[in-house]
Amino acid sequence: MVGGKAKSIAVAVDGSAPAWEAMRRAVNMARLLELPLDVLYVVQLRKAGYFAFIDRHLKEDQEAYAKKVLEEAVQKSQKAGVEVRTHLLESEKDISEAIIAFVEEARGIKFLVLGSHGHGFIGRHIIGSTTERVIREVSHRGLPVPVLVVPAKIPEEEE
Repeated sequence: MVGGKAKSIAVAVDGSAPAWEAMRRAVNMARLLELPLDVLYVVQLRKAGYFAFIDRHLKEDQEAYAKKVLEEAVQKSQKAGVEVRTHLLESEKDISEAIIAFVEEARGIKFLVLGSHGHGFIGRHIIGSTTERVIREVSHRGLPVPVLVVPAKIPEEEE
């Protein structure tokens, strides 16, 4: 994890279009500020039933997808000449809790960049619940980290 005085830009991704737009913005910021980029992906651990093998397979599927997304993030960052570190986080509760815990422990995040919404159902019309909770918790806990919320691009046919 990021240590002591090291500064970085952190961005949370989930593979959605708004997350990739946030990633693009974070890469540009990191390049301009000459800071490394911490890319976060949170796997939410959910119990599917009584059988442990089902839960294990669901977790393995989520981790495989997360690794694919993180690898794409590494490629995008390296193409722009930005130093990148990936973090596959887990949360049994809420995705926002894992993001906040990372920010608290890292103590060197200059900016936290989030997409306006992710894979959620109503996300196209209002700010996403994870993004909203992160903003609220950063403020509530008094964390000295500005949060940049990047709106998703509207596809040309919807403009």
